[in-house]
Amino acid sequence: EYTTVYAGEITTLNYLVTATTNEFAIAANLVDTLIDYDRYGVVQPGLATEWSVSDDNLVWTLKIREGVKWYTHDGKEYADVTAHDFVDAMEYILDPNHESKTANIAYSVIKNAEEYYNGEITDFEQVGVKAVDDYTLEYTLKNPTPYFLSMLNYVCFFPANGKYLEEVGDRFGTDNTNI
Repeated sequence: EYTTVYAGEITTLNYLVTATTNEFAIAANLVDTLIDYDRYGVVQPGLATEWSVSDDNLVWTLKIREGVKWYTHDGKEYADVTAHDFVDAMEYILDPNHESKTANIAYSVIKNAEEYYNGEITDFEQVGVKAVDDYTLEYTLKNPTPYFLSMLNYVCFFPANGKYLEEVGDRFGTDNTNI
């Protein structure tokens, strides 16, 4: 059960498409992110246990914590959280048919993301996000972005289980029978 006071109506629980403060707040309290902050604003591990950046500051590699699970609305274990969930979520966000209001945040920094979003390339594997293995996630950026680590708390960098996205399709976050 989640209880909160809010200043406006919630129109979707689909955190991959929303851009409202109220919906961000709900997502931030229901979905774990790659990084977190301590009470002093210092970056702490979240779903990522460690990370590194290449010498040219373009490739960020994050190790995903093992043993984290996705659960159904009725508390049944559904799947493991893996690096693939971040890739699947990004592919969903960068599909213009889903009308993600935060796709521009992702494609402003990720290599080939804007080109994919605009249909200039059609192979998602050319986009700078990939699962190296089940628990290693890699982002390749367009340009060095010193604040990239702090961006990983934005909803466009949240995970979503790919199998679930396929099951519910465009109903993700709107069909309360799946919540």
